[in-house]
Amino acid sequence: MAQEGRIDVTVQWAQGRCVDVEVASTRKVDVWRALEGRRVDEALVLAPLLSSICSTAHGLAGLSAVEAALGVGVDDVQRALRQVLVASEVLQNHLWFWLLTAPELMGAAPDATTLRQVRAQVAELHGAIGFERPWARVGGTSLAPSPDRIAVSLDALHRVLASVGATRCTSFEELPRLPGPIGATLRFVLNGPLARLGLTPPVTDTPAAQAVAELLAVEPGFAAAPVWRGTPLERGPLPAQATHPLVRGVIARAGHGLAARLVARLVETCAVAADLHEAAQNLRAATGTRTSPHGSGRGVGQAPTSRGPLVHSVHVEQGQVVVWRVVAPTEWTFHPRGAVREALIGLSAPDVHLAADWSRWVVATLDPCVASEVHVRERVDARGSAGPEHR
Repeated sequence: MAQEGRIDVTVQWAQGRCVDVEVASTRKVDVWRALEGRRVDEALVLAPLLSSICSTAHGLAGLSAVEAALGVGVDDVQRALRQVLVASEVLQNHLWFWLLTAPELMGAAPDATTLRQVRAQVAELHGAIGFERPWARVGGTSLAPSPDRIAVSLDALHRVLASVGATRCTSFEELPRLPGPIGATLRFVLNGPLARLGLTPPVTDTPAAQAVAELLAVEPGFAAAPVWRGTPLERGPLPAQATHPLVRGVIARAGHGLAARLVARLVETCAVAADLHEAAQNLRAATGTRTSPHGSGRGVGQAPTSRGPLVHSVHVEQGQVVVWRVVAPTEWTFHPRGAVREALIGLSAPDVHLAADWSRWVVATLDPCVASEVHVRERVDARGSAGPEHR
């Protein structure tokens, strides 16, 4: 059911540097209108199916928005369950980058085997929690956790994470010594010219979810090309973790760019794993409230993803969806004049082939959530006539 689209980044190359960048997206940001006119309970089942990339985050953000609209609260057990579910997804998406994307960028073999192990351990953990599906129910769902099985699953997951290098560090010097693909990626980047590429201005002001919802309501096209106070913001691990001491240290050494984004991703990978562990240990048996979703109201919900916060805004009348809107982090970062363009404009390289390789690194660390391709086109004269394309 999901229709994700794709993103193409075209770099115009002249006289040894990037002189222009075009970001083109076919992502269908209005697909959420398919939920309008449906009963709330039906819409909550369908919402995760409209995005295969971050389906749990969409389910949680949508559920939170509906509960806010209807004035329904949930207890600590339900909050812990939802945190486990969304943290599981965020962790797997970060590991997708470390195990598949980064090795391919370095010309190494991707580690799909370890990613399958992680997915198997997450599935076992979810089974040990014993929650009733679909879990995205107004007021919460039933669960019957097995503490012993949860402990075994968490221990197995911890061992896998340690083997790939998802380990908390306290100093810059520790980073290149990490094991597995995370350590290999950091050594590859921190010891070479990639570290200082992809520089962008720091993000110092971000909107709350309610402010995003208000802009969604009054600005046509905001979901496809969001801006905050005139600026399309970078989303993802770097702005989220910019104040972490380790990330601050990398920014001081190499700027607000590629190396800092990688270290911020490591910090966030470890933090999400710790959040998952803590939330799973706080679960206990519970029965869902089975609140009847027949009220009216407007609500906003937010959920984390590996690419930044996801916002859903809904309007419900008598248990039926009137309006359902979404702003995803990809539309912020891959705005036509956003962080991708900022990070690539002015990039210089010894030759156009290396420029194409470095541009792929920049785009990958900014992390589109869909299929993407970088095209580098040489300008052959002052009029901007296009030459050959390099990928």
